[in-house]
Amino acid sequence: MQPQRRELLQNILQSASYKVRFSASLEDALRMVRDEPPDLLLLSDEPNGANALAHIKESPATSMVRVMLLTTGGAAERAQALQMGADDVLTVPWEDEELLARVRAQMRQKRAMNELDRKVRNAEESYQVAQTAFQALAVTEKMTRDAFSLERILKTGVGVLLGLALVIAAIFFLYSRKADKETKRAYSVIRQLEGSFKNEEQLLASARRLREDPANTDVLQQKEQLKQQTEALRQKLSAPDSGSDVTELRHQLQDTTNRLSKLEGSSQAAEAVIRDFAPSVCLLHISVAFN
Repeated sequence: MQPQRRELLQNILQSASYKVRFSASLEDALRMVRDEPPDLLLLSDEPNGANALAHIKESPATSMVRVMLLTTGGAAERAQALQMGADDVLTVPWEDEELLARVRAQMRQKRAMNELDRKVRNAEESYQVAQTAFQALAVTEKMTRDAFSLERILKTGVGVLLGLALVIAAIFFLYSRKADKETKRAYSVIRQLEGSFKNEEQLLASARRLREDPANTDVLQQKEQLKQQTEALRQKLSAPDSGSDVTELRHQLQDTTNRLSKLEGSSQAAEAVIRDFAPSVCLLHISVAFN
């Protein structure tokens, strides 16, 4: 990973109170993962990145480490990374809020897996303790020649432990389905955001074309001139000279009023289109251009 991008990534994660460690090479990263497995590994798709991902996921000692791959590729590369075992894939360059949201999601899943693993270990230990206790009880029962009662108690204990294991497995299955739904919802939001960005870029381009169009820069001047002409004609009609043609003045006033109304109607129609169909911050520029 490039030093500047690595420094930016470190600042983002540390600002969210995460403890961050970096390795200078893939060999150091693999050694670090084996010696002290992290909760989440952010892996770049630079040369040999895919091989490192496969090695981490195939090794029993590191297969439980959550891995998020940072890739500069497209949909094909992201799909390939997920097929190779990556828990999540993020496109570079990334949005800071999206990166932190994905990291939090992976940390939640990691905590859930750790809790499930702890419960399974406790269940196994309880099973061993119970089995030992049952064995001791069996010896006592054999001494009292009540082996039938001991067998029934042992079966009951094993059934309880198996039921507990089934409950834990069901909880893990439900949580995994919920995590998949959240991931799909996040991808849907990302696609909507990408479409919104494209629409804003198109609107910005349209605004720039409107500002560069010399015809739009004359609209205000034309409206001001028409208003001045209308006012002058009205003054002449209110106090006509002896040599003035009132009919001609009225004809000129009507023509000037129609032209002014047409300009104002076009401006209002354009502003209505903007308000109804293109709500965006960049509409400020488009509105100025139409005015």
